[in-house]
Amino acid sequence: TLRGTLPMSSLSPHAKKILDGLMAEKSNQRCIDCGSKLSVDWASVNLGIFFCIDCSGRHRGLGVHLSFVRSVTMDKWDDKQLASMSAGGNKACKQYLKDHDDFDLPFAQRWASKSAEKWRQRGKKN
Repeated sequence: TLRGTLPMSSLSPHAKKILDGLMAEKSNQRCIDCGSKLSVDWASVNLGIFFCIDCSGRHRGLGVHLSFVRSVTMDKWDDKQLASMSAGGNKACKQYLKDHDDFDLPFAQRWASKSAEKWRQRGKKN
Protein backbone atom coordinates (compact mmCIF):
# COMPACT_ATOMS: atom_id res chain seq x y z
CA THR A 1 0.00 0.00 0.00
CA LEU A 2 0.95 3.63 -0.19
CA ARG A 3 0.21 4.08 3.49
CA GLY A 4 3.36 6.09 4.13
CA THR A 5 2.69 8.56 1.31
CA LEU A 6 -1.03 9.23 1.75
CA PRO A 7 -2.12 12.15 3.89
CA MET A 8 -3.97 10.82 6.91
CA SER A 9 -5.44 14.08 8.10
CA SER A 10 -8.84 12.57 8.92
CA LEU A 11 -7.38 9.78 11.06
CA SER A 12 -6.68 11.09 14.55
CA PRO A 13 -3.49 10.02 16.38
CA HIS A 14 -5.71 8.24 18.97
CA ALA A 15 -7.56 6.25 16.28
CA LYS A 16 -4.32 5.48 14.44
CA LYS A 17 -2.76 4.08 17.61
CA ILE A 18 -5.73 1.80 18.32
CA LEU A 19 -6.11 0.64 14.72
CA ASP A 20 -2.35 0.06 14.35
CA GLY A 21 -2.45 -2.06 17.50
CA LEU A 22 -5.33 -4.14 16.15
CA MET A 23 -3.64 -4.48 12.77
CA ALA A 24 -0.50 -5.75 14.50
CA GLU A 25 -2.41 -8.92 15.43
CA LYS A 26 -1.44 -11.60 12.93
CA SER A 27 -5.02 -12.72 12.24
CA ASN A 28 -6.02 -9.15 11.38
CA GLN A 29 -3.27 -8.89 8.76
CA ARG A 30 -5.11 -11.29 6.44
CA CYS A 31 -8.47 -10.65 4.82
CA ILE A 32 -11.09 -12.58 6.78
CA ASP A 33 -12.87 -13.48 3.54
CA CYS A 34 -10.26 -14.38 0.93
CA GLY A 35 -7.12 -14.70 3.07
CA SER A 36 -5.17 -12.09 1.09
CA LYS A 37 -2.33 -10.21 2.79
CA LEU A 38 -2.49 -7.41 0.21
CA SER A 39 -4.21 -4.11 1.00
CA VAL A 40 -5.88 -5.33 4.21
CA ASP A 41 -6.68 -1.69 4.99
CA TRP A 42 -10.45 -2.00 5.28
CA ALA A 43 -12.74 -2.88 8.16
CA SER A 44 -16.35 -3.54 9.02
CA VAL A 45 -17.12 -1.51 12.12
CA ASN A 46 -20.22 -3.45 13.17
CA LEU A 47 -18.51 -6.82 12.58
CA GLY A 48 -15.14 -5.76 14.04
CA ILE A 49 -13.23 -7.42 11.19
CA PHE A 50 -10.54 -6.54 8.65
CA PHE A 51 -10.43 -7.33 4.94
CA CYS A 52 -8.76 -6.46 1.64
CA ILE A 53 -9.77 -3.79 -0.84
CA ASP A 54 -11.38 -6.36 -3.16
CA CYS A 55 -13.58 -7.76 -0.39
CA SER A 56 -14.36 -4.23 0.84
CA GLY A 57 -16.47 -3.77 -2.29
CA ARG A 58 -18.31 -7.01 -1.56
CA HIS A 59 -18.95 -5.85 2.04
CA ARG A 60 -20.21 -2.46 0.81
CA GLY A 61 -22.63 -4.35 -1.42
CA LEU A 62 -24.16 -6.08 1.62
CA GLY A 63 -25.49 -2.79 3.00
CA VAL A 64 -24.49 -0.91 6.13
CA HIS A 65 -26.94 -2.88 8.27
CA LEU A 66 -24.81 -6.00 7.66
CA SER A 67 -21.35 -4.49 7.20
CA PHE A 68 -20.44 -0.84 7.83
CA VAL A 69 -17.20 -0.42 5.88
CA ARG A 70 -14.45 2.06 6.82
CA SER A 71 -10.92 2.61 5.58
CA VAL A 72 -8.33 1.89 8.27
CA THR A 73 -6.11 4.64 6.88
CA MET A 74 -8.37 7.33 5.42
CA ASP A 75 -11.68 7.54 7.30
CA LYS A 76 -12.52 9.23 10.58
CA TRP A 77 -13.20 6.89 13.50
CA ASP A 78 -15.13 7.74 16.66
CA ASP A 79 -14.64 6.11 20.05
CA LYS A 80 -17.70 3.88 19.68
CA GLN A 81 -16.42 2.53 16.35
CA LEU A 82 -12.96 1.93 17.81
CA ALA A 83 -14.51 0.08 20.78
CA SER A 84 -16.48 -2.14 18.39
CA MET A 85 -13.29 -2.98 16.51
CA SER A 86 -11.42 -3.66 19.76
CA ALA A 87 -14.20 -6.05 20.86
CA GLY A 88 -13.94 -7.98 17.60
CA GLY A 89 -11.07 -9.16 15.46
CA ASN A 90 -10.80 -11.60 12.59
CA LYS A 91 -9.76 -14.58 14.72
CA ALA A 92 -12.60 -14.26 17.24
CA CYS A 93 -15.25 -13.54 14.59
CA LYS A 94 -14.13 -16.41 12.37
CA GLN A 95 -14.14 -18.82 15.32
CA TYR A 96 -17.58 -17.66 16.46
CA LEU A 97 -19.05 -18.21 12.99
CA LYS A 98 -17.30 -21.59 12.67
CA ASP A 99 -18.70 -22.64 16.06
CA HIS A 100 -22.17 -21.88 14.66
CA ASP A 101 -21.48 -23.61 11.31
CA ASP A 102 -21.85 -20.36 9.37
CA PHE A 103 -18.31 -19.39 8.34
CA ASP A 104 -18.21 -21.70 5.32
CA LEU A 105 -21.50 -20.40 3.90
CA PRO A 106 -21.37 -18.38 0.66
CA PHE A 107 -20.27 -14.78 1.29
CA ALA A 108 -23.67 -13.04 1.41
CA GLN A 109 -25.28 -15.84 3.43
CA ARG A 110 -22.40 -15.86 5.93
CA TRP A 111 -22.72 -12.18 6.79
CA ALA A 112 -26.55 -12.28 6.80
CA SER A 113 -26.67 -15.39 9.05
CA LYS A 114 -28.20 -15.43 12.54
CA SER A 115 -24.79 -16.03 14.09
CA ALA A 116 -23.34 -13.03 12.22
CA GLU A 117 -26.23 -10.94 13.55
CA LYS A 118 -25.49 -12.12 17.10
CA TRP A 119 -21.82 -11.27 16.51
CA ARG A 120 -22.81 -7.76 15.32
CA GLN A 121 -24.87 -7.30 18.49
CA ARG A 122 -21.80 -7.96 20.69
CA GLY A 123 -20.31 -4.73 19.32
CA LYS A 124 -23.32 -2.70 20.45
CA LYS A 125 -22.82 -3.67 24.09
CA ASN A 126 -19.86 -1.31 24.40
